[in-house]
Amino acid sequence: MKESLGWYKNEWLDIDRIFIAANNRGLRFADGLFETILIRENKPVLLDEHLKRLEKSSKILNINLKINKLTLRKLINDGIRKLLLKNDQFASVRINYSRGKNKGRKLTINSTLKTKDLDNLWLEFYRIKPNFSPISVCISQREKINEFSLISKCKTFSYNQAIQVLTEANEKSFDDSILLNTSGELCCGSTFNLLIKRNNEWITPRKKSGCLEGIMVSKALKLKIVKEALIYPKFQNNDTIVAINSLSCRQINQINDLKLKPKFDPIYFWDLLYS
Repeated sequence: MKESLGWYKNEWLDIDRIFIAANNRGLRFADGLFETILIRENKPVLLDEHLKRLEKSSKILNINLKINKLTLRKLINDGIRKLLLKNDQFASVRINYSRGKNKGRKLTINSTLKTKDLDNLWLEFYRIKPNFSPISVCISQREKINEFSLISKCKTFSYNQAIQVLTEANEKSFDDSILLNTSGELCCGSTFNLLIKRNNEWITPRKKSGCLEGIMVSKALKLKIVKEALIYPKFQNNDTIVAINSLSCRQINQINDLKLKPKFDPIYFWDLLYS
């Protein structure tokens, strides 16, 4: 029984045996994209939605995405079989795609058009337990989301900002941070989107705020459970606030000094979106 597994250049490997070249732009400049997908009942859930976002991000950042989707699906299914999961167990697969290798030290893009199919792809599989534990958060005073940035619209390798706000939160004895954009509008968390139930209505920060177009939030919007809204950080203690991504659904029970009272069933809500 394996806890993790990797694939790179036609080889199945232990995760710590995947070696990326020092001149790979993904390693050198964080110049790459990724998607993390839940595996449930031995199937990748919402895979089409994740692949569409990956393709959309590659177009936004002008990364020449050379992936045969049928081959990728086969690799993912092969990886799931190798994990030997029981039907009630969960896992995740992270699809990584770099722009490619770099010539010299310059930022100039010079490699992507010449790469072979799947050359810049590697996969990571992990057994997981989805996280439904409540969290406390602070509003970051160090970092802001640039709502005009192309980077903000894409799931890239660069997590430096998320690391900084998580460090800030931990220094203040909170579990995590949420971020505002440069206009003071509520945006997102370090690694999650936000949902807020207020006055019996679910709302989420609008895409124009600079928040990443989350797969779970997109599903909630499609189901018409949630509406986009311009939201400022004026919270009330009867707000229900949820931090959500593909692998977790957690109620926020405190923001700064404000403690939130409502009860919420994260597992039911998460199952509803994944049904």
